Amino acid sequence: MNNDIKIPSISSLHHEKSIKETSKIDIYNIVLNKCIEKIIFTNKNTDKTFIIFEIPKILIGYPNYDMKNCILFIINRLSERGYLIEFIEPFYLYIDWGSKPQQQKLKDKNSFSVQKKNLLNKYPDLSKYPDSKIEFVYSESVTSKHNKKNKKRY
Repeated sequence: MNNDIKIPSISSLHHEKSIKETSKIDIYNIVLNKCIEKIIFTNKNTDKTFIIFEIPKILIGYPNYDMKNCILFIINRLSERGYLIEFIEPFYLYIDWGSKPQQQKLKDKNSFSVQKKNLLNKYPDLSKYPDSKIEFVYSESVTSKHNKKNKKRY
């Protein structure tokens, strides 16, 4: 019999799990920052008060991440700030800041994992598309308008 089996301590297991959870949140924050950059750019350079943000399937240089949880994280964080968010299948968010800011009630800030269940109930379509491919489909009228715009510029 081999008595040299190493049994990990509970605290080391909890520490490892905590590090993984922090790593996930860090990746979600990177995607959130990309979204915020797009909001700021759109607000400064156009008259639009909305964007359609595509959640990236991969982040180069980072491990794979759970897109569904990332979408819920972004919805949660931006909704807390008064943004109007709508999920568009498979991995897009319509984000609108055109309405006047309202006085927000002070809420208890629950952790993301506690609010996840409520968000999944609100956006059930997220569970339909675990590994979908994103395809861009444009109608001919949109494509022709785009081509006309490009011709006018030159």
